Amino acid sequence: MLLNLKIFINILQFSKGPQDLPTSSSLLNFIILANIAIGLISINPNIDYTVNIFFALVYIIVTVLFIKASLTIKDNHTETNKYSVRYLQVCSGILGIHALIALITSIGTLLFASIENLMILLFFIISIYAWFVNAHIFKNAFDTTMMFGLSISLLHSMVCVLVMVILIQILI
Repeated sequence: MLLNLKIFINILQFSKGPQDLPTSSSLLNFIILANIAIGLISINPNIDYTVNIFFALVYIIVTVLFIKASLTIKDNHTETNKYSVRYLQVCSGILGIHALIALITSIGTLLFASIENLMILLFFIISIYAWFVNAHIFKNAFDTTMMFGLSISLLHSMVCVLVMVILIQILI
């Protein structure tokens, strides 16, 4: 497990990609549980834990479906099966990085909650950094340029936000 953590740290440093992670469903399951556990860390005490878990589950489901659809589209476009086999690694990479960044953001928010302007700036910087790390993962997953990887990363974020907004509208 420590070797996998080292790979995730290297991904955060842009020196490795999802192809360096093992193709393991047990690793993906562990990362999904880690995302749910980190969802229990409440940044705002006025928000119930079930809401945080709900959003963590929505993010996980949307991410897994987005990656599956994207890799399938790429396979259909290239008329190969080269990209679908990367599914577990890409899911593990994106969700693992999300768990680490969410943990860092939660800790930062708890530490700097009294300094609102610093907290907003910290959240903004971490969000932009996360888009670029995800872009790096998508770049490697799709054998493409960083600019195209960033486009996929931003599209992924927009799809996640859109689904969450729609679910909020339905539930309220």
